[in-house]
Amino acid sequence: MNFERNIFFIIFVGLLISSTTSFLNLNKYDQIDGQSHGMVNGDIRDNFIDAEKLKRDLYNGKNYFNSGNVYTRTYLPSRILAFYSHITQNELFENFENTKVKKGGGKLSYLIFQSLFYYLALFFFHKKILDFYNYNYSKCFFITSFLAIEPTIIQWHSSFWTESTFTALQLITLGLIIHKTNNKFFGFIIGIFVGLMYLQKTVAMFFIFPVIFYFIITKKGYRIASIASLIFGYLTILFILGYDNFKKTDIFYIVPNQSFEAHYTYLVPQVLSQKNDISQSEARKWVKQQEKNWIEKNKIDLKKFEDNRKWHKYQQKFALNVFLNNKIITAKIYIKLTIHHTLLNPVQAYYYHKYNHNVFNEEYHTSLEHDGWVWKRVLYSLIIYFFILIGIFYSFKKREYRNFNYFIILSIFYYMLMLGWVGNTRYFMPSLTLLSIFFGEGMSLILANKKTK
Repeated sequence: MNFERNIFFIIFVGLLISSTTSFLNLNKYDQIDGQSHGMVNGDIRDNFIDAEKLKRDLYNGKNYFNSGNVYTRTYLPSRILAFYSHITQNELFENFENTKVKKGGGKLSYLIFQSLFYYLALFFFHKKILDFYNYNYSKCFFITSFLAIEPTIIQWHSSFWTESTFTALQLITLGLIIHKTNNKFFGFIIGIFVGLMYLQKTVAMFFIFPVIFYFIITKKGYRIASIASLIFGYLTILFILGYDNFKKTDIFYIVPNQSFEAHYTYLVPQVLSQKNDISQSEARKWVKQQEKNWIEKNKIDLKKFEDNRKWHKYQQKFALNVFLNNKIITAKIYIKLTIHHTLLNPVQAYYYHKYNHNVFNEEYHTSLEHDGWVWKRVLYSLIIYFFILIGIFYSFKKREYRNFNYFIILSIFYYMLMLGWVGNTRYFMPSLTLLSIFFGEGMSLILANKKTK
């Protein structure tokens, strides 16, 4: 089997599947009939609104740092949308005042470009791992093939969620990390891309630390210079972000409000529900009453950005106190949700679009269709994890790659710690991307054993 020649075909197939799925999704859900858009709602809708606001401010003569909405969620997705809308002259909204998303509007070409960016990043990554693993064509073929056509990963290329571009940036960053170079200042470029990962998804904010760990255990002779350049590159991105926020709010900050409220919104009600043996709805009401009392006591005006920020910090502190006072309950919920988020879900994007198209009166996770898919997802997950576990077992037997394996495992645990508590299988994507390394090892070993028999 000519692995290197066939990898081009596999990447092309992945791009073709993603592009075709994008066309089918838009053909089915890009229907504007007075209802909310089936593919552009929730956080995605907010990204579209932020993009349009940024674009309009720039057209009205404002400079970049004074344009757009205040940074409250993720930074990069809305900028990419605004840039795309500008260069293609495709409008995002039919009526911006009523936030009515425009039908068509170049959405298909946007999703195709998104897919193309991912597969170019994958090709770059393939070249780097091929060199890193001393041209082990079999292993690298299965790693890249997994990333190219595994349905849990590629389903996001045909949606407007942040996963596709984040995974592309993740692959570029990983390829740069394993790039063989003696240039002690190359870490600056890696730091830049770690920063871009953070701008795309805030979960990558502390990913700099696993990278520093890898530098410590692998760099010799110029370790300090490499780490310093890495940190400098990362801080360069954070400074630009902080300066942008300062120009809009007179406050230099790099952490969005959404990061402060996440645990407070999703996890606190679950902990209090179990502690007090009440429903989560009752727990939320109690929490909201405490919040209302705090706002009144401290005379907080939520329309003022500084007060709004204090409010979100209150939420973060409140959540921390709840967790510290209920350590066992919190740990049990955390572990349960983290295990749940590792259950692979190749149809999540499909059903998200389907159930958000105002056809159903319920959410997908409470539907019979969801229940019908559970056993199929369990079976599929067991098959994938079987190859991954074999790969992990044999990977650590190879001393020359042990440090890299430590880095991959540490990075997987990092993402699971940062995202697992939500319980959403979509948030397992950064970890699954990294697990492709061990999947490739496992598949390659099984194929080699078959050939020797």
